[in-house]
Amino acid sequence: MALLEQDGPILRLLKLECLAEPDAIVGWADSNSGQHAVVGIDAPIVIPNATGMRPADRLAHSMYGKFHAGAYPASRARSFWHRTTQLSADLAHQGFCHGDQLTPQCRGRYQIEVHPHAASVQLFELDRIVKYKKGTLAQRAAGLATLRTLILEKLPQLIPPLDPPDLPGIPTTGKALKACEDQLDALLCAYIAAYWWHWGRERNDVLGDSKHGYIVVPRRRTPETKLADLREHHLLRGLRETDLDPDPIAQFNQWFAEARSSGVAQADAMTLATVSRDGHPSARMVLLKEATAGGFVFVTNYRSRKGRDLAANPRAALVFYWRELSRQVRITGTVTKTTRAESEAYFRTRPRRAQLSAWASWQSSPVPDRQILETRISKLEAKYAAGIPAPPNWGGYRLQPESIEFWQGRPSRLHDRLVYSRQADGRWRIERLAP
Repeated sequence: MALLEQDGPILRLLKLECLAEPDAIVGWADSNSGQHAVVGIDAPIVIPNATGMRPADRLAHSMYGKFHAGAYPASRARSFWHRTTQLSADLAHQGFCHGDQLTPQCRGRYQIEVHPHAASVQLFELDRIVKYKKGTLAQRAAGLATLRTLILEKLPQLIPPLDPPDLPGIPTTGKALKACEDQLDALLCAYIAAYWWHWGRERNDVLGDSKHGYIVVPRRRTPETKLADLREHHLLRGLRETDLDPDPIAQFNQWFAEARSSGVAQADAMTLATVSRDGHPSARMVLLKEATAGGFVFVTNYRSRKGRDLAANPRAALVFYWRELSRQVRITGTVTKTTRAESEAYFRTRPRRAQLSAWASWQSSPVPDRQILETRISKLEAKYAAGIPAPPNWGGYRLQPESIEFWQGRPSRLHDRLVYSRQADGRWRIERLAP
């Protein structure tokens, strides 16, 4: 028996116990549930069919058999049927109605049938189940160790997140292994119930119904739901001083790598703000080329508006905004040109059409119509058939940061803002700013 409690947005494991008698199980559920709870039961609780298998069992085989996670067939010909259905009936007498039609995050008492094997391959994105119920003691122990690790590493990253529980270690004797197996299964059942309550049919499949028998199974997450979960995770966790790397460039590259790996569209896009000689500000989007100890690099036409601004006032600001993760990074500092060798080396990596555009476009200068640009491209195609050199008025800039602020969105707009400021001796000071 596992008891999870919703503590704000977090799930916490309160109890992990073993009971065998039906009356004791029902009493435990009743006394620990209060007025609002969902009980996930790893057993068939609705079995109307005299023989064969339920439609829910057939669906489980067709959907999860390839993962070795098909359900055992349940019928009234099986010896266990009266015990499990009576447990369900006794829970119903305590107010736990069937939750196969549950509205997400509703109030009340509910019971659902769950299947830990199918749920584990879906929640943990496995190619097949973790095998820990059969085999030698060493094989079972290894499987349980894998399942334990998945629970501790994966469930805290889902929504609702499970606060990593203090789980017992993996034993080596048969009786102790069976007890550990039951504990981990119970924890999975409780989490499936919480996941069903939180999301309902938005992220779960219900195989069957409460008349003919049913099983609730979490659906495998899509890239979109993974990104949404990651954003929610960051919103809940926030940004703490202890999370930060002492080096702001290393911290930036951690966030940048997470944004790219999470599927954020154009994670390298950043706003560049400059100021002209006479004090007029201007901002536009550019792409980050690298972020190293030397600074943040972007490329452009040196005769463009930003090029003229930086020639007159070599100070600028950059802003990255990764909406999908509710994160923002703001950077200010001084700007210098990269070396000619660096600019030419990068130019050679650009696609040919982009190289031609760098020659064809006199950036920020007026043109009568688009045809002029197209005509220039055609002429340049012929002129540089053998290879395209970097234009002399095109190249990179490197912003050396003086301050870098990391902004993490939080609920109710009480955001986290932590800023690095470079000191005279070159070291970085970290301060928290009010949102």
